Amino acid sequence: MNDLELCVRMLNQSLSKRNIPNITIQEYKEKFLFPIKTFYESVGFNFDKEPFEDTNIEFHDGFEKNFKTLGLQPFAEETIIALHKKNVTQSVLSATMQAKLIEQVGFFGLDHYLDNITGLSNTPSGYGKEYEGEELLMSVDIDKSETIIIGDSLLDFRVSQSLGIDCGLVYNGHNDINRLKATGAYTFENIKDFYNWLINT
Repeated sequence: MNDLELCVRMLNQSLSKRNIPNITIQEYKEKFLFPIKTFYESVGFNFDKEPFEDTNIEFHDGFEKNFKTLGLQPFAEETIIALHKKNVTQSVLSATMQAKLIEQVGFFGLDHYLDNITGLSNTPSGYGKEYEGEELLMSVDIDKSETIIIGDSLLDFRVSQSLGIDCGLVYNGHNDINRLKATGAYTFENIKDFYNWLINT
């Protein structure tokens, strides 16, 4: 999803409610990281005064109410369909809860083109996207050397490192271009650039 502006808008609404200065999209991209609690603290939230869970629920409720107003990332749908036609196995791996992820993918009509839709489900305490990724890799039975994770944040790179697979990062998402390039991962201006690189590699 192309959700950067929505995420920044909802974050600024939460900041305004607490009389904390708003941040720009660029500042968000320069600061955004996981764990989310650490990111929230970096922009001014004080979890000695309120539980982190309250702020997190506030965000997720707002996102749930607004995600159907969003579009996909540019070239995302065309790329997914093109790779499907080439019989490339495609999976979604997300830190979104499983039921919500299935709803989101279905809303955009992409479920017919994807082989796996994997969100957080019965994830053991203290684990997350990395754990679900390991489970996904075992289920698809594709060699790691033939697998790549595509994302737009430092978390995606961290997950790829944990899983031992290649990573491609696009700039038009949640982290700044300089932070993404500093990982040493393959980097692309957008999803179309990634597709062109992939079919010519």
